[in-house]
Amino acid sequence: MLNHAWLLEDQKVAFGHAPFVAKAASVSSHLSGDNYTLTQVKSGLYIEDSQITVCLMNQALEFLQRAMGNTVAHYMLAKKGLETWARVTNYYASYFSVHGLLCLQGRTITRLQLDKTTLVQVVPVDLRRHVFGITRYTMRNPHHEAPWKRFYDIYDRYAVSHQAYETVARKAHITDPTDESIERNSINYTPFVGFNEVQDLNRHQEFTSLFEEYLSALEGKATLEEFLSDLQGYATDPECKYFARTLLRLALAGDILLALREASDALEEAWASMTRGWENFLRTIFAEIDNCYLLRFIPLIGTRHELSPSTG
Repeated sequence: MLNHAWLLEDQKVAFGHAPFVAKAASVSSHLSGDNYTLTQVKSGLYIEDSQITVCLMNQALEFLQRAMGNTVAHYMLAKKGLETWARVTNYYASYFSVHGLLCLQGRTITRLQLDKTTLVQVVPVDLRRHVFGITRYTMRNPHHEAPWKRFYDIYDRYAVSHQAYETVARKAHITDPTDESIERNSINYTPFVGFNEVQDLNRHQEFTSLFEEYLSALEGKATLEEFLSDLQGYATDPECKYFARTLLRLALAGDILLALREASDALEEAWASMTRGWENFLRTIFAEIDNCYLLRFIPLIGTRHELSPSTG
């Protein structure tokens, strides 16, 4: 069950039947208070608990909030031509969206406060019945390698609703599941790589120009379908592919949540409150920026797109 891709109907049953309440409650905080021991986790635990499902949904919404916030910061950095930090910040927007999408599949890697702090993975054994397996996580690089690999293992087989989402879900569209993490590590940590825009003002101008070209394509879009069509093309662009992938993952998460909200009035209410907060934030941040595409794109997350079905 480690890489099993749960269907949208499974997700509807699981999250629709869970007693959802919007609150700052993580899987870690919930399980750490249940008096489990390190010995039990080492042996593997099977727990039937709908509150884990509730916590996973709250985590998914929190990760989506973080992804949106980093997307806004990325835009502001890129507009100033600060290429390296714009790319690093965009990485975190994509990274948080991946974590949110994994939570919607009933899984997370987290730390529990047991006899001592322990890194564990939570895996759905039966998502519909809220049955989860909890074991110690001992593989290398759990934070910036494992989530990407697990995301592609699962969503490579997940039935997405639009062709554009295939570019960020299917292994056929990438060379390495961790390519975004590899780029982040290279430009942020490797000596003499990254920050070329600071050392060479010609690169600063070059990046500023290519980002403005990218913006000009998106600023003319008004519907989710129009955005998805353009972003699908940009998802293979050498300079802007990671920017487009982030927006596509945000839209994919919103698309799944749209279906799940139909099965839960409480989730719908939480979503409405969250998106109102987004719109108020965006109007404040971009009050003096004309025609910012995020003012139109972000409110479209979680709304219906015109039919453009996936090829499967």
